[in-house]
This record gives sequence, C-alpha cells and structure tokens, in this order.
Amino acid sequence: MQKLINFILKIFTLNKTAELDDNSAISEIRDAINMYSGSEIKEEKEMLKGILDLADVEVYDVMNHRKNLFSVDIDTPIDLMVKKIKNSPFSRVPVFKDEPDNIVGVLIVKNLLKACVENDNDYSKIHIGNLMIKPWFIPDSTNLLHQLKLFKERREHFAIVVDEYGELQGIITLEDILEEIVGDINDESDVVTSGDVSLKRQGENSSYLIDGEATIRDINRKYGWNINDDNMVTIAGYLLDMTRTIPNEGQKFVFDGLKFEVIKKHKNQLSLIKITELKNKRE
Repeated sequence: MQKLINFILKIFTLNKTAELDDNSAISEIRDAINMYSGSEIKEEKEMLKGILDLADVEVYDVMNHRKNLFSVDIDTPIDLMVKKIKNSPFSRVPVFKDEPDNIVGVLIVKNLLKACVENDNDYSKIHIGNLMIKPWFIPDSTNLLHQLKLFKERREHFAIVVDEYGELQGIITLEDILEEIVGDINDESDVVTSGDVSLKRQGENSSYLIDGEATIRDINRKYGWNINDDNMVTIAGYLLDMTRTIPNEGQKFVFDGLKFEVIKKHKNQLSLIKITELKNKRE
C-alpha cells in the first residue's frame, strides 16, 4: 500500500521545471495498472483504476449541491454567527452577501474561534472580512483528474463550483475526489445527507431504501449495478428522466432488472426510493 501511495504522490507532485499534463498522468497510471497482478494487490489495482476513472468524471457529478450548502451571511451579527458555526462539522464555510448564491469569501472557522478567544468574546472587535479568504471558483465541467492536480498545485482542498454563466452550483473538496478513489471516508465530523437509509430482505430479492439525493455513481459502485448516469446525477433525477413524469408515492417502475418504488415525496422532490434487485427479470 505504501508503494501505491508513493506512486500517487509522484504523479500529482509538480516538478519545478515542468508540469505533468493530464495525458502523461493517465499514461503513467495505465502502465502501473499493467504491472499489478495477483489477488493480494487487488485493492491497489482497483484504486489505480479509480484514479484513471477521474478523467471521465466531472466536478458536477460529485460536488456537494448548493441545495445542501452550509453558508453564512456576512452581515449576520458575530455572536449569532459564532453560535451557528461552532456546532457545525465544517472547517471552512462559504460566506455570502445579500443572497446565498453571491459567495464573497470562505471563512476559516478556527480563525473565527481564535479571534473570539483573543478578544475575550468582545464581538465588536471582530471583523469577518479579515478572517475570510478569497473564494476559488471553478467550472462545473472540470474533470476530477485535473481538479485533483489543481488542488495539489494550489495547496487547497476547497473550491466553489459554478456553471458556464457563473451561477453557484455547489462546492467540492479534496476529500470528495479522494472518495472516488478509495471509497467513503467517514470521520466524526461527517454529516450524512444521502445514501442507504435501511436494508430489507424479501425472499431471494434484496431491497434498499435510498435517499433520493444519493448519486447514481455511488449506488452503482456500492452494489455493482449499472444504472445509467449519462443524463442525471441523482437517483431521483434518474426516475424523473426515465418516467418523464413526477411519480407519486407508491408508484413502481422496472428498469434494467431493478424495481423502483417511490416511498416518500416532498412537493415535487422524490426524497426516498426503494430499489429492489430482481432475480426474476419478469417481476
């Protein structure tokens, strides 16, 4: 494993005289994959393939959507801002002005808490503008391999994602990209917003209750399914695309050997979906 880690670091460490372009990085990874053989290093080989896949995945596919974004208004009184932030699990928080889509900075939480201590909680002496860093905006069409290199080059691990019109789409972190290589990275500060809710067995079939916001990529990777993610990112979006309707609670559909049932719906959003593996394709 250490050999693999050293190899990854080598690929994404910038040379002082020349940068390793994306094609060169891909070539080195492919060569390394061919060198690995045997079940004892299957995990390492799969991780290398995960790096190779990054070139085919865009930031938009794995980012944290703006709908779930934790941010603060720059004009919020400091005492209220501290109360809101101190119990959050985030080390960096986007700061907006006037409206949530207008991100003007990124607040380093430890800097705010440090300022509170140094000023004996005299909030009148604390100015949020002095504690923020300039936001780094990136296009949502950037592929993950290139973004990983940019994170390394800039020594950053947090970026604001915008579309071609400059509209806020969400945020992406270094951890989001690393999870594409090694799988979920969970720690005590993680907030679960999507994924499995529960698991049931029905005879020979397996049924999974899944958050509508769970990404198709994550679901396919976890269960070995082949749900098409060409048009949509989330499983809820997939159902909307496939049915060309907004299904109601209780409606069931069968696509590609899987049965989908809408369990919960909030307004026009499919919030909970049951997916059942069909051993008998006629079910």
